[in-house]
Amino acid sequence: MTGLRSPGATRDATTPGCTRATKRPLLPPPFPAVVIQLIQQMQDPDAGAADVGKLIELDPALTASLLRLVNSPFFGMRRQIAGVSEAVMVLGMSAVRRMVMSLAVAVPLRQAGVDAEFARIRWHHTVSCAALARRLIVDDPAAAELAFTAGLLHDIGQVDLLHRHGAAYVALHAEAGTGDVRPLEVQRFGQAHDVLGAELMESWGLPAAIADAARHHHAPPPIAGLSRVQQAVWLANRLAGTPEQAAQALPLAPDTLAPPAQAVAEARAEIDTLASLLNG
Repeated sequence: MTGLRSPGATRDATTPGCTRATKRPLLPPPFPAVVIQLIQQMQDPDAGAADVGKLIELDPALTASLLRLVNSPFFGMRRQIAGVSEAVMVLGMSAVRRMVMSLAVAVPLRQAGVDAEFARIRWHHTVSCAALARRLIVDDPAAAELAFTAGLLHDIGQVDLLHRHGAAYVALHAEAGTGDVRPLEVQRFGQAHDVLGAELMESWGLPAAIADAARHHHAPPPIAGLSRVQQAVWLANRLAGTPEQAAQALPLAPDTLAPPAQAVAEARAEIDTLASLLNG
C-alpha cells in the first residue's frame, strides 16, 4: 500500500498529529489468512463467485463452519447445502463472504484463556457494528460491503490488547465502565485501540478505507468530513453501544446515510445469527 506510516511510529490517541515510537513489532492477523485474501479480493471488480468459492475452500475448518451455518434454521434451506460453490450459488457471493469473514474474525475470541463473558460482549458489539454499518449505506452495494468489513474489524485493536494483556485488559474495561476506554489504554498499555487497530490493518496490507474506519470510529463530531464508510462505522459503533450512546448519536446522523431506525430494525436478525458464531 502507498502512503502508510512506518510501523515504528504511531499517532498519540489524545494529541492529534503527535507521533511516538512503538516499542513492539506489529503482529500478524490473529485469524485465518483467508480473511485477508477475501478482503483484498473485494477490491478486484473481476472476481467472481467461483473465485470466492475456491478461496474459501482452501481453509477446511472455515468451510465446515460455513456449511453448518448455511444449513442452520436461520436460512431455512429446503435441502442440504453440501459445498461452498452451492452456498455461493444459493445465497450469493457477498453473503457468503460476509459469513466467512465473521466466522474467521470470531476465532481469536474463542481461544482458551479468553474471558468468556468479555468475549461475548465484545463480539456482540462487533457484529452489531458490522451489520448496522452495512445497512446505513443503501445506494452503493460495494460501499455497503466495505462498511460491513470495516465494522467487523473496527475494534481489532482491542482483540490485540486482549491477547497481549489478558485479564489486565478485561479489568481495564471494567474500570472504564461505559466511558471512553482509550485514555486508560494509553496510560496502561501505551496506545489506544483505534490507532493500534488501524496500524495493524495497514501492516497486514488491508485497504486504507478499512484501516481509516478503525482510526476514526471515535472521532469527535461533527463527522461531515469523514467518508461514507467511516461515517457508517462511526454511527454504527454508537448505535451498537448503550441506549444512552445510541440516543446521543441519533441527532448526529448525517443525511448521507440511511435512517438509523431503519438500519437497526433490518439488522436485528442478522446480528442474532452472527452473535451465535462465537459458540462455534
